Amino acid sequence: MVEKNYGNPELENKLRDRNYYVTDSNKDFSAEVKKLSGTISHMCYQCGTCTGSCPSAPRSSYRIRVFMRRAILGLEEEALSDPDLWLCTTCYSCSDRCPRDILPTDVIMAMRNLAFKTGHAVPKNFLQTVQLIYKTGHGVPNNDANRAVRERLGLPRDPPTTHTYPEYIPGIQKILDHYNLKAEADRILSEE
Repeated sequence: MVEKNYGNPELENKLRDRNYYVTDSNKDFSAEVKKLSGTISHMCYQCGTCTGSCPSAPRSSYRIRVFMRRAILGLEEEALSDPDLWLCTTCYSCSDRCPRDILPTDVIMAMRNLAFKTGHAVPKNFLQTVQLIYKTGHGVPNNDANRAVRERLGLPRDPPTTHTYPEYIPGIQKILDHYNLKAEADRILSEE
């Protein structure tokens, strides 16, 4: 397993502690994760299929099984303050393979939303992605190199997204404005 070293001894000690303390448990957190994810996270029996399927696990200290356990036990602070929360690529390999038909990726997405909402640290690249989505409708906007490849493959230069239909960008902006995501991303990035 890759050693965690975030330069924060207090966080490292907290994450290294594998004991369960009832006082650390927050039932509301478990219920909120279940509600936001729309999946049956409480039915996870910790088989490890999710972590075994994860392309990030062999290359990092990320273990989705640990986050599933934190969701079940209501370990809000451990889940939302762990920087590994942001290592999920959202490939859905874990969700495709879960023998209980749970959607661990959606649990991670719910936790990320809660982390942002409650003021936990969000990696700079995620905040910059919010800005790109607001501006272009894409986290990774199309570029000339990609357009050339698309043409060689016989595809239109731009995919049938906001690149082709920019009139939908105001709708995306309205959603981001409703949740205050763009303004918060701008605020946090301006403080650095």
